[in-house]
Amino acid sequence: MRPFRRLAADGRGSVAVEFALFLPVFLLVIFSIIELGAAWYQKQMLVNASREGARLGALFSTSGGLTAQEVQERVNQYLSDSGFPSQAVVQAVGVDGASGDPVTVNVSADYEFPVLSAFIGAVPGTISLSATTVMRHE
Repeated sequence: MRPFRRLAADGRGSVAVEFALFLPVFLLVIFSIIELGAAWYQKQMLVNASREGARLGALFSTSGGLTAQEVQERVNQYLSDSGFPSQAVVQAVGVDGASGDPVTVNVSADYEFPVLSAFIGAVPGTISLSATTVMRHE
């Protein structure tokens, strides 16, 4: 009986066991922060691209003769220059309007959760990110 008491009182292996129990939870939190930060960053890229497209359509469509297709191409070019990792769907409405009419630019793209969706079943594999900006023609 004595060797078992001495072994139970010895705490040398408890740190390794605690670390083995804590490590998966810690890694899950770290990867969650990284992936949610990446999704937030891509959302902000879409917001900036929609603002640039709406500004372009509001300022230059009546004087420069820009079309909705040209605004969409410039928004896609802005996203690719920014390093956006996927293809975005861009819709520009009201570009050919008169002064005071609204210009609406909607940009949307899918974001994939590569790590979280593999480990947590409740997390969807992809989510849809979108941004809409409305400005008036000058």
